[in-house]
Amino acid sequence: MASIIKFTESPFVSELSKAINSVIEEGAKTVLLLTCIDNNYELDETEQILKMCTLPLCGGAFPKIVHKNKSYSQGAIVLGLTVSSKVVNYSMHADSDAHLKNYIQTESKQIEHYQNFIIISDAFCNQCENFTDHFYDYMGSGISAIGGGAGSMDLLSHPVIFTNQGLVSNVTQVVALPCSISNSIGHGWEILEGPYLVTSSEGHYVHSLNYRPTFELYKEIIQNNINSPLEDDFFNQYAKCFPLGIMSLDGDILVRDSLQTNGAYLECVGNVPVNSMIYLLHSDLHKMTLASEKAAQEVARKGVSNTVLLFDCVTRDLLFGEHIGDELEVIQRPFPNTPLIGVMALGEIANTANGSIRLLNKSTVLGSF
Repeated sequence: MASIIKFTESPFVSELSKAINSVIEEGAKTVLLLTCIDNNYELDETEQILKMCTLPLCGGAFPKIVHKNKSYSQGAIVLGLTVSSKVVNYSMHADSDAHLKNYIQTESKQIEHYQNFIIISDAFCNQCENFTDHFYDYMGSGISAIGGGAGSMDLLSHPVIFTNQGLVSNVTQVVALPCSISNSIGHGWEILEGPYLVTSSEGHYVHSLNYRPTFELYKEIIQNNINSPLEDDFFNQYAKCFPLGIMSLDGDILVRDSLQTNGAYLECVGNVPVNSMIYLLHSDLHKMTLASEKAAQEVARKGVSNTVLLFDCVTRDLLFGEHIGDELEVIQRPFPNTPLIGVMALGEIANTANGSIRLLNKSTVLGSF
């Protein structure tokens, strides 16, 4: 499928408006916006621009965007799709899991004949992982999806999802495409210690492992591996280097990033079920780069495409630091004639090896269409 790409490093909403108008003039039938949260677009002006768009409009505001082999903390990518897509915005205000399931089934009837999707969620709505589970259960096996969480590194809720009705929060957006998506996942994380039994948890919050407070055991394991005493504020320094991992039935590791702690539990990006077996993971920049390279090569082998869309975890960007271009370079390399576009996301969404759609952490999700 052909697409029209407009990229700007400008943080001004006037430049976003120009790019939207440009892709429409060049024949776009759907408009996908990928912007940086630090643009701090003036809300009223942004709302006016979004409501004036007569085409289906979608997208989100992320910590960073990616263009070719560089990441940017300000700017925007406007992707004009030359096919008409169906955009459904699911409100995540259901008061129970049963209500959420019924709501998803009702709203999804309008796209049930589609099989390929881009999913963009407000990363800080508590229901986003339950959404992916119920959406997959309803739509059935054989569907293909890529996506990620929009939001800010301040971990606070903001309006981050672009719609024809304005900029909204607490929404999961599904863009149904009338064309096939090839996708692949890479992460490069390996088991360091474990397994440990999750003896108490609630959604994103892991309260105890092996009947011990999670944070206490987590600190002890890390201290044993680095062979030096840890400062009281060690969490901010080491959490990004030592994520948790859930082993799935097919042998894949589902990475779970630790966001914050109260000194007893760990809050993760994504659910950690009671009675699951969890591991402490580690990696290095070389292994992470190899995993991203393998994912890109796998997508490239599936055929030439006009659009290569990346959802890379923002904590990978934090770990790579000034070397993030090395990872982006190996992802871009198999597509010499197609510019890589994408975002640094707060959680990634894709099909795992068994076909189900899952919320991922610390991973590289790449799709082409």
